[in-house]
Amino acid sequence: MRRKYRLLTWLICLVMVLSLAGCGKKDKTKTDTPTEQAKNDDPANNPTEVPDTPTETPAGTIEDALKKAPEHYDFAVEVSINPAFLLFVSGNEVIGYQALNDDAKRIEDRCAIVGRGIEGAVEDIVKMSHQDGFLKDGGEVKLTVVSANCAKSEADAVLDRATHTAERVAQECNISIKSDIRVEIDVAFAPESGPGEPGDPNEPGDPNEPGDPNEPGNPNDPNEHHEPRKEEGCSVCQGTGICERCDGTGLVDCMRCNRTGKTPEGTCPDCNGSGTAECEQCHGTKQCPACGGTGKKPD
Repeated sequence: MRRKYRLLTWLICLVMVLSLAGCGKKDKTKTDTPTEQAKNDDPANNPTEVPDTPTETPAGTIEDALKKAPEHYDFAVEVSINPAFLLFVSGNEVIGYQALNDDAKRIEDRCAIVGRGIEGAVEDIVKMSHQDGFLKDGGEVKLTVVSANCAKSEADAVLDRATHTAERVAQECNISIKSDIRVEIDVAFAPESGPGEPGDPNEPGDPNEPGDPNEPGNPNDPNEHHEPRKEEGCSVCQGTGICERCDGTGLVDCMRCNRTGKTPEGTCPDCNGSGTAECEQCHGTKQCPACGGTGKKPD
Protein backbone atom coordinates (compact mmCIF):
# COMPACT_ATOMS: atom_id res chain seq x y z
CA MET A 1 0.00 0.00 0.00
CA ARG A 2 2.85 2.37 0.90
CA ARG A 3 4.45 1.73 -2.48
CA LYS A 4 1.18 2.56 -4.14
CA TYR A 5 0.91 5.91 -2.33
CA ARG A 6 4.59 6.65 -2.96
CA LEU A 7 4.14 6.01 -6.70
CA LEU A 8 1.08 8.26 -6.72
CA THR A 9 3.07 11.01 -4.98
CA TRP A 10 5.85 10.79 -7.60
CA LEU A 11 3.31 11.03 -10.41
CA ILE A 12 1.75 14.14 -8.88
CA CYS A 13 5.21 15.76 -8.56
CA LEU A 14 6.04 14.90 -12.17
CA VAL A 15 2.80 16.49 -13.40
CA MET A 16 3.56 19.68 -11.42
CA VAL A 17 7.08 19.91 -12.85
CA LEU A 18 5.81 19.51 -16.42
CA SER A 19 3.13 22.16 -15.78
CA LEU A 20 5.73 24.65 -14.53
CA ALA A 21 7.92 23.99 -17.56
CA GLY A 22 5.00 24.72 -19.86
CA CYS A 23 4.31 28.04 -18.09
CA GLY A 24 7.93 29.05 -18.51
CA LYS A 25 7.68 28.58 -22.27
CA LYS A 26 4.60 30.77 -22.42
CA ASP A 27 6.40 33.61 -20.63
CA LYS A 28 9.15 33.86 -23.25
CA THR A 29 9.20 37.09 -25.32
CA LYS A 30 7.40 36.69 -28.60
CA THR A 31 9.64 37.09 -31.64
CA ASP A 32 8.15 38.84 -34.66
CA THR A 33 7.65 36.66 -37.68
CA PRO A 34 9.44 37.72 -40.90
CA THR A 35 6.14 39.08 -42.22
CA GLU A 36 5.53 41.14 -39.06
CA GLN A 37 9.13 42.41 -39.07
CA ALA A 38 8.84 43.55 -42.69
CA LYS A 39 5.64 45.35 -41.77
CA ASN A 40 7.37 47.17 -38.91
CA ASP A 41 10.27 48.17 -41.17
CA ASP A 42 7.96 49.62 -43.80
CA PRO A 43 8.29 53.48 -43.75
CA ALA A 44 4.59 53.76 -44.47
CA ASN A 45 3.91 52.24 -41.03
CA ASN A 46 6.44 54.48 -39.31
CA PRO A 47 4.71 57.62 -38.00
CA THR A 48 7.99 59.56 -37.71
CA GLU A 49 8.87 59.11 -41.39
CA VAL A 50 8.81 62.42 -43.31
CA PRO A 51 6.26 62.25 -46.15
CA ASP A 52 7.51 62.73 -49.73
CA THR A 53 4.58 64.96 -50.67
CA PRO A 54 3.32 68.10 -48.90
CA THR A 55 0.51 67.66 -46.42
CA GLU A 56 -2.63 69.72 -46.95
CA THR A 57 -2.77 72.90 -44.87
CA PRO A 58 -6.17 73.30 -43.15
CA ALA A 59 -8.30 76.06 -44.66
CA GLY A 60 -8.74 77.65 -41.24
CA THR A 61 -4.98 78.03 -40.87
CA ILE A 62 -4.78 79.90 -44.19
CA GLU A 63 -7.70 82.15 -43.22
CA ASP A 64 -6.08 83.04 -39.90
CA ALA A 65 -2.78 83.84 -41.64
CA LEU A 66 -4.53 86.10 -44.16
CA LYS A 67 -5.96 88.13 -41.28
CA LYS A 68 -2.37 89.07 -40.38
CA ALA A 69 -1.47 90.15 -43.93
CA PRO A 70 0.29 93.46 -44.66
CA GLU A 71 -2.05 96.30 -45.61
CA HIS A 72 -1.04 96.29 -49.29
CA TYR A 73 0.22 93.28 -51.24
CA ASP A 74 -0.18 91.96 -54.78
CA PHE A 75 -0.77 88.30 -53.98
CA ALA A 76 -0.34 85.72 -51.25
CA VAL A 77 1.17 82.35 -52.11
CA GLU A 78 1.51 79.23 -49.98
CA VAL A 79 4.89 77.55 -50.45
CA SER A 80 4.34 73.99 -49.29
CA ILE A 81 6.93 71.20 -49.06
CA ASN A 82 6.05 69.82 -45.69
CA PRO A 83 7.12 73.01 -44.00
CA ALA A 84 4.41 75.39 -45.25
CA PHE A 85 4.84 79.17 -45.49
CA LEU A 86 2.41 81.85 -46.63
CA LEU A 87 4.32 84.60 -48.45
CA PHE A 88 2.85 88.05 -49.10
CA VAL A 89 4.38 89.45 -52.28
CA SER A 90 4.44 93.00 -53.65
CA GLY A 91 5.92 93.20 -57.12
CA ASN A 92 8.68 90.63 -56.77
CA GLU A 93 9.45 91.35 -53.11
CA VAL A 94 8.25 89.35 -50.11
CA ILE A 95 6.94 91.94 -47.66
CA GLY A 96 5.61 89.53 -45.02
CA TYR A 97 5.06 85.86 -44.25
CA GLN A 98 3.44 83.40 -41.85
CA ALA A 99 4.78 79.98 -40.83
CA LEU A 100 1.76 77.69 -41.23
CA ASN A 101 2.93 74.56 -39.37
CA ASP A 102 5.48 73.32 -36.85
CA ASP A 103 7.89 72.17 -39.57
CA ALA A 104 7.97 75.71 -40.97
CA LYS A 105 8.60 77.14 -37.50
CA ARG A 106 11.51 74.72 -37.15
CA ILE A 107 13.39 76.19 -40.13
CA GLU A 108 12.14 79.80 -40.33
CA ASP A 109 15.02 81.24 -38.27
CA ARG A 110 17.46 79.92 -40.87
CA CYS A 111 15.57 81.42 -43.81
CA ALA A 112 15.90 85.03 -44.93
CA ILE A 113 12.43 85.77 -46.28
CA VAL A 114 11.11 89.30 -45.70
CA GLY A 115 12.60 92.03 -47.87
CA ARG A 116 13.95 89.64 -50.49
CA GLY A 117 12.82 88.76 -53.97
CA ILE A 118 10.58 85.70 -53.94
CA GLU A 119 13.33 83.68 -55.68
CA GLY A 120 15.68 84.21 -52.73
CA ALA A 121 12.99 83.37 -50.16
CA VAL A 122 12.04 80.16 -52.00
CA GLU A 123 15.71 79.25 -52.34
CA ASP A 124 16.21 79.36 -48.57
CA ILE A 125 12.99 77.44 -47.85
CA VAL A 126 13.94 74.66 -50.29
CA LYS A 127 17.51 74.44 -48.99
CA MET A 128 16.56 74.24 -45.34
CA SER A 129 13.74 71.79 -46.05
CA HIS A 130 16.21 69.50 -47.77
CA GLN A 131 18.79 69.96 -45.02
CA ASP A 132 16.29 68.88 -42.35
CA GLY A 133 15.07 65.88 -44.36
CA PHE A 134 11.67 67.26 -45.40
CA LEU A 135 12.47 67.44 -49.12
CA LYS A 136 13.90 64.28 -50.68
CA ASP A 137 14.54 62.95 -54.15
CA GLY A 138 11.19 62.74 -55.94
CA GLY A 139 9.58 65.28 -53.59
CA GLU A 140 7.29 68.15 -54.52
CA VAL A 141 7.26 71.92 -54.03
CA LYS A 142 3.77 73.42 -54.36
CA LEU A 143 3.11 77.13 -54.86
CA THR A 144 -0.58 77.89 -54.36
CA VAL A 145 -2.03 81.38 -54.79
CA VAL A 146 -4.65 81.88 -52.05
CA SER A 147 -5.33 85.62 -52.39
CA ALA A 148 -4.67 88.23 -55.09
CA ASN A 149 -4.94 91.97 -55.67
CA CYS A 150 -3.18 91.99 -59.05
CA ALA A 151 -3.65 90.63 -62.56
CA LYS A 152 -3.03 86.91 -63.00
CA SER A 153 -0.29 87.50 -65.58
CA GLU A 154 1.70 89.51 -63.02
CA ALA A 155 1.54 86.74 -60.42
CA ASP A 156 2.30 84.06 -63.02
CA ALA A 157 5.49 85.81 -64.13
CA VAL A 158 6.79 86.04 -60.56
CA LEU A 159 5.82 82.47 -59.62
CA ASP A 160 7.36 81.07 -62.78
CA ARG A 161 10.73 82.44 -61.70
CA ALA A 162 10.20 81.03 -58.21
CA THR A 163 9.57 77.50 -59.51
CA HIS A 164 12.68 77.65 -61.67
CA THR A 165 14.63 78.65 -58.57
CA ALA A 166 13.23 75.70 -56.60
CA GLU A 167 14.26 73.29 -59.35
CA ARG A 168 17.75 74.83 -59.59
CA VAL A 169 18.33 74.55 -55.84
CA ALA A 170 17.12 70.92 -55.91
CA GLN A 171 19.70 70.15 -58.61
CA GLU A 172 22.40 71.74 -56.46
CA CYS A 173 21.29 69.39 -53.65
CA ASN A 174 21.54 66.44 -56.07
CA ILE A 175 17.84 65.61 -55.93
CA SER A 176 15.03 65.68 -58.46
CA ILE A 177 11.75 67.38 -57.54
CA LYS A 178 8.44 68.39 -59.04
CA SER A 179 7.35 72.03 -58.78
CA ASP A 180 3.74 73.00 -59.31
CA ILE A 181 1.84 76.32 -59.46
CA ARG A 182 -1.80 76.26 -58.42
CA VAL A 183 -4.56 78.79 -57.78
CA GLU A 184 -7.34 78.31 -55.24
CA ILE A 185 -10.71 78.21 -56.97
CA ASP A 186 -12.14 81.21 -55.09
CA VAL A 187 -9.24 83.59 -55.88
CA ALA A 188 -10.34 86.60 -57.96
CA PHE A 189 -7.55 88.40 -59.82
CA ALA A 190 -7.67 92.03 -60.91
CA PRO A 191 -8.59 92.67 -64.56
CA GLU A 192 -5.75 92.59 -67.07
CA SER A 193 -4.86 96.08 -68.28
CA GLY A 194 -5.12 96.60 -72.05
CA PRO A 195 -3.70 99.20 -74.45
CA GLY A 196 -4.97 102.70 -73.80
CA GLU A 197 -6.03 102.00 -70.23
CA PRO A 198 -4.77 104.14 -67.35
CA GLY A 199 -1.41 103.05 -66.16
CA ASP A 200 -0.36 101.51 -69.48
CA PRO A 201 3.38 102.31 -69.73
CA ASN A 202 3.26 101.83 -73.53
CA GLU A 203 0.63 104.50 -74.08
CA PRO A 204 2.18 107.74 -75.44
CA GLY A 205 1.16 111.02 -73.84
CA ASP A 206 -0.53 113.83 -75.72
CA PRO A 207 2.27 116.07 -77.05
CA ASN A 208 -0.23 118.90 -77.68
CA GLU A 209 -1.37 119.03 -74.06
CA PRO A 210 0.71 121.68 -72.25
CA GLY A 211 1.42 121.43 -68.60
CA ASP A 212 -0.33 123.70 -66.16
CA PRO A 213 2.13 126.57 -65.51
CA ASN A 214 0.63 127.02 -62.05
CA GLU A 215 0.91 123.36 -61.12
CA PRO A 216 3.75 122.50 -58.70
CA GLY A 217 6.35 120.35 -60.32
CA ASN A 218 5.97 121.94 -63.77
CA PRO A 219 9.40 121.61 -65.42
CA ASN A 220 8.64 124.67 -67.59
CA ASP A 221 8.43 126.97 -64.59
CA PRO A 222 11.84 128.71 -64.34
CA ASN A 223 11.02 130.01 -60.87
CA GLU A 224 10.47 126.57 -59.37
CA HIS A 225 13.36 124.72 -57.82
CA HIS A 226 13.53 121.07 -58.80
CA GLU A 227 15.21 118.55 -56.56
CA PRO A 228 17.03 115.81 -58.44
CA ARG A 229 15.13 112.56 -58.32
CA LYS A 230 16.49 110.12 -55.76
CA GLU A 231 16.56 106.44 -56.53
CA GLU A 232 14.95 104.21 -53.95
CA GLY A 233 17.43 102.06 -52.06
CA CYS A 234 17.27 98.31 -51.59
CA SER A 235 14.92 97.49 -48.72
CA VAL A 236 16.91 94.39 -47.79
CA CYS A 237 20.36 95.94 -47.25
CA GLN A 238 19.09 99.51 -46.74
CA GLY A 239 21.23 100.68 -49.64
CA THR A 240 24.56 99.34 -48.34
CA GLY A 241 24.89 96.61 -50.95
CA ILE A 242 26.21 94.30 -48.21
CA CYS A 243 24.66 90.94 -47.40
CA GLU A 244 22.67 91.40 -44.19
CA ARG A 245 22.83 87.69 -43.33
CA CYS A 246 26.63 87.60 -42.89
CA ASP A 247 27.28 91.35 -42.46
CA GLY A 248 29.45 91.32 -45.54
CA THR A 249 31.85 88.63 -44.31
CA GLY A 250 30.66 85.84 -46.60
CA LEU A 251 30.58 83.47 -43.60
CA VAL A 252 27.97 82.45 -41.03
CA ASP A 253 27.94 80.20 -37.97
CA CYS A 254 27.69 76.56 -39.00
CA MET A 255 24.19 75.34 -38.12
CA ARG A 256 25.06 71.67 -38.30
CA CYS A 257 27.67 71.67 -35.53
CA ASN A 258 26.56 74.87 -33.74
CA ARG A 259 30.04 76.44 -34.24
CA THR A 260 31.83 73.55 -32.50
CA GLY A 261 33.32 72.12 -35.70
CA LYS A 262 32.38 68.63 -34.57
CA THR A 263 29.47 66.23 -34.94
CA PRO A 264 28.85 62.86 -33.26
CA GLU A 265 30.44 61.26 -36.32
CA GLY A 266 33.59 63.39 -36.11
CA THR A 267 34.68 66.55 -37.93
CA CYS A 268 31.70 68.54 -39.21
CA PRO A 269 31.47 68.01 -43.00
CA ASP A 270 29.68 71.33 -43.59
CA CYS A 271 32.42 73.55 -42.17
CA ASN A 272 35.39 71.14 -42.17
CA GLY A 273 35.85 71.77 -38.46
CA SER A 274 36.12 75.57 -38.67
CA GLY A 275 32.75 76.30 -37.03
CA THR A 276 31.81 78.70 -39.84
CA ALA A 277 30.32 77.97 -43.25
CA GLU A 278 29.69 79.84 -46.46
CA CYS A 279 26.75 82.21 -46.17
CA GLU A 280 23.76 80.50 -47.76
CA GLN A 281 22.22 83.86 -48.67
CA CYS A 282 25.06 85.47 -50.65
CA HIS A 283 27.02 82.24 -51.31
CA GLY A 284 30.20 83.87 -50.06
CA THR A 285 30.05 86.91 -52.37
CA LYS A 286 29.44 89.26 -49.39
CA GLN A 287 26.95 91.16 -51.55
CA CYS A 288 23.25 91.66 -50.94
CA PRO A 289 21.51 88.99 -53.08
CA ALA A 290 18.43 91.16 -53.55
CA CYS A 291 20.21 94.04 -55.31
CA GLY A 292 23.43 92.30 -56.36
CA GLY A 293 25.52 94.66 -54.26
CA THR A 294 24.29 97.84 -55.99
CA GLY A 295 22.29 99.11 -53.02
CA LYS A 296 19.46 100.04 -55.36
CA LYS A 297 15.90 98.76 -55.25
CA PRO A 298 15.57 95.57 -57.33
CA ASP A 299 13.61 95.86 -60.56
